[in-house]
Formats: sequence, C-alpha cells, structure tokens
Amino acid sequence: MHCEEARLLVSALLDNELSDDQELAVSEHIELCAYCAGLAEDYRQISLNLASGFQHAPAALTGKIRANIKREKPVCLPPRSFGTVRWAAVVVCAMGLSALAAGHVMRSSQEQAFLEREIVTAHVRSLAQDRPIQIASSDGHTVKPWFNGRIDYAPMVRDLTFAGFPLVGARVEIVDGHRVAALVYKRREHVINLFMWPTIEPDLQSPRHMAIKGYNVLTWSAAGSIYWAVSDLNSREMGDLQKLL
Repeated sequence: MHCEEARLLVSALLDNELSDDQELAVSEHIELCAYCAGLAEDYRQISLNLASGFQHAPAALTGKIRANIKREKPVCLPPRSFGTVRWAAVVVCAMGLSALAAGHVMRSSQEQAFLEREIVTAHVRSLAQDRPIQIASSDGHTVKPWFNGRIDYAPMVRDLTFAGFPLVGARVEIVDGHRVAALVYKRREHVINLFMWPTIEPDLQSPRHMAIKGYNVLTWSAAGSIYWAVSDLNSREMGDLQKLL
C-alpha cells in the first residue's frame, strides 16, 4: 500500500470502519512508514482531546428520573387552565429550541477547533519533510493540471512572484479525511501553506486571523472556495497574501 492511499484510510482505521483486509494492509504500512505513523498518532491525539471535553451523567441518574416520573400523578385541569397549558407549552418549546441552538453552537465550535488543529498539523508535518511539495513549479499551467485525478475539483493556482510571494510548488494533503489542494508559497525564508477546497456556502467569509502553536493562521472564503493559509510569517504580510488571492 502506498502512502497516498494509506493516508486516506488512517482515520477510518482508528474508527474501526475498515474491512479486515484493509485494516491489515494499513496497519502493516503504518508499522513501516514513519510519516503515516505520525499521521495516525496525530489523529489519535485529536480524538483524545475531543473526547476529554465530554462527561457522562452518573449511571444512577436514569433510574432516579424514571422513578420520579412514576410517582407523579396525572393532574386534571379545568377548561380555563388550557390557556396556561398553552403558555407552558410555548415556554417548554422555547427552552427546547434554546438547548438545540446551544448544542449546535457547541458542535460548530468543536468542529472548528478540530479543523484548526488539522490544518496546523498538516503544515507542521510538511515542514518535517525534506521538501513540502510533490510537484515543484511556479507555473500555474503546470501545477493546476497536476491535480487532475488526484482531487475531485480544480483549484485556483496563481504565481505571485511579482508581489514577493513566489509559488514554489504544490501537493495533495489530507484534511479531515479528505484530499485537498495545498499550494506552497514563500516569503523570503518563510514557507506558507495554502489549503483550499470547494464550499456550497453562498456567503463570503471575511478573513479571520488566529495564532495556533506559534503559527499565524488566516482563513476566508471567496468564489466558492474555502482558504486556509498557515505560516510563521507575520500576520500583516499574511494579510497581504490574502488580498492578492
């Protein structure tokens, strides 16, 4: 099994979603490949970090709730109480909607934090290699066709040498279990990884800066794509790159 295929299956391996033959092939590959072994360990740590944020209710709680429900007697309400019942129903419904909204916000926040870690991990992993690219070229007409058959969309590729951000190459990266395009730019001696993939969200997302593990991260969306740029370059020049793209 080659690295590119194994990297697509590592997440499914950890979630026990592979067939016996696939599980054996990926496991054997990870034992022999330090790069994929590191990827598997990154995924394990992310899963552990996410799991640590949840707490289970005490086992006795379910029994107590059921016992209390059984002890309650049905209450017969006179006709004039129906208005009160309707009001109470509205309150309960509103509370339920609030709980759903809070749950959605929590899930969205956790998914965002997971994606941020995935992006930074991919950046750091690329720096640990001798060359963080699979195709070395500054020519967009060479780099863009290279992605054909490797990902299921055509990424936007621009050489920005004229502005001091030369394109040095590209590679296919794995983010959240999916193949995405990763373009590699340089600014002096700083390496900038630009990850991009299509989105169905109609609204444009304004640039958002953050600092994660000492790296500057910038994300935004435009023209049907989501972009994530990561580097140890200062945030001002990262913003300059975003404006050029």
